[in-house]
Amino acid sequence: MHPSDNRPHCKTRNLLDWLRGQKQQAQFAQSAQAALDAPETESAPGNGRGTLYRAGMTLAELKPGECGTVRRLLGATQGRLRLLEMGLTPGVHIKVIRAAAFGGPLDILVRGYQLSLRRDEAASVWLDDEDSER
Repeated sequence: MHPSDNRPHCKTRNLLDWLRGQKQQAQFAQSAQAALDAPETESAPGNGRGTLYRAGMTLAELKPGECGTVRRLLGATQGRLRLLEMGLTPGVHIKVIRAAAFGGPLDILVRGYQLSLRRDEAASVWLDDEDSER
C-alpha cells in the first residue's frame, strides 16, 4: 500500500470527476436532441390530437384545453423577437391552460413550461396544422 493512498482527494481528482459529469451531461443532451429531431410516428389515423386541436386561427382565439402549432409570428419586429425568445418558434406545439376573465392574459404550456401572454401578444401568434406548407 502506498502512503499517498490514504490522503484525501486532491484538486486534480475533483476536477476530473467534474469533467466526467460534464461529459455525461453532454451525452444526455445529445441523446435528448436526437429524440426531438427524430420523426414522429403516429399510430392513429388523422392528426391524433382529437377535437381540441385548432388550426387556422390565432392563439388569442383558443379556449382553455385547446392546442395548436405555431406557424407564424405577426406584428412588429420587437414583439416577434420577444415571443421567439420565450420559445414560441414556428413548429412548436402549445396548449392553453387557462384564460383570465375580461380579456386578461392567457396561460399556455410551451416547451414544458407555463407562460403567461397578454391577449394582444397572443393575437400575433398564428396557429396552423404542422402538415400545411405555405
